[in-house]
Amino acid sequence: MQKLTVLVTGASGFIGSHLLPFLLEQQYQVIALTRQKQKRSQYPHLTWVTDLEQVQHSEIDYVINLAGENIGQKRWSEQRKRQLIESRVSTTEKLYEWLERKQIYPKCIISGSAIGYYGIDPTEQWATVCDENSPPHDIFMSELCQAWEQAALKFSNQNTKIIRLGVVFAGDGGILPQMLLPIKLNMVSKIGTGLQPVVWIHIQDVLRAMLFLLTLESSQKVYNLVAPEQSNQQRFARIAANVLKRKPFMRMPKCIFEWGLGEQSQLILNGQYVQPSALLAHGFEFSFPDLESALQQILRRD
Repeated sequence: MQKLTVLVTGASGFIGSHLLPFLLEQQYQVIALTRQKQKRSQYPHLTWVTDLEQVQHSEIDYVINLAGENIGQKRWSEQRKRQLIESRVSTTEKLYEWLERKQIYPKCIISGSAIGYYGIDPTEQWATVCDENSPPHDIFMSELCQAWEQAALKFSNQNTKIIRLGVVFAGDGGILPQMLLPIKLNMVSKIGTGLQPVVWIHIQDVLRAMLFLLTLESSQKVYNLVAPEQSNQQRFARIAANVLKRKPFMRMPKCIFEWGLGEQSQLILNGQYVQPSALLAHGFEFSFPDLESALQQILRRD
């Protein structure tokens, strides 16, 4: 039986580096697009390309588009904002334009976005729980996600599903090690009020959800990839401290983050609660639906 082919963009990023071996384990043929040089011997049955024109396969069954600069890596100067937009919108447009030019119409394309689409709560009450139908906001992170999604959805001939990702938790990358460090050092527990939402998902559920969506027959275009349990920063710190057997005692005032990060501090100090309503409605079952089970699994492996 011939293997189905998946083209992955952003293949060397945090999620992409977990996705590649996962797809290979599931017996897919994988074409990995990346701008970075890779140790090709790591995955001998995988095809690496640095440009779409290098792709030799005329039949691509699925595409997973994860390309985009790390939004939290550098301070949001105007130049950095342009880089973040370019790395998402331009790359996505080029991907779809290439598919159209080559007359390639995959069974499904999964294109990335983020829960930043829903913006923040200016009142800092966080009483609303957003689902896939909730509106965007007029702040940068929301406008970035809107432009990213529109770049994919305007190609209506393609079967595209948008995934709005929460903070992805894994032990070997992403933001979680940074979130855990002050707790491991027995220092900071609460940040600001501690009531701001922490909307997360375990990396294994990200991979399983993407595979689930590739073959799901549905007219739904947008899916929130977040765990169903609601947690705030204070609760995250308490559960993490318990798992790590620590007792951090310090509170970090939000003014420190506002001074150091400016507008970017919204990523840490604000946000919205988000539910994976569409995934749950279609019968997806989370392996790690709650924070304690996720952290226990991740930290047990460290």
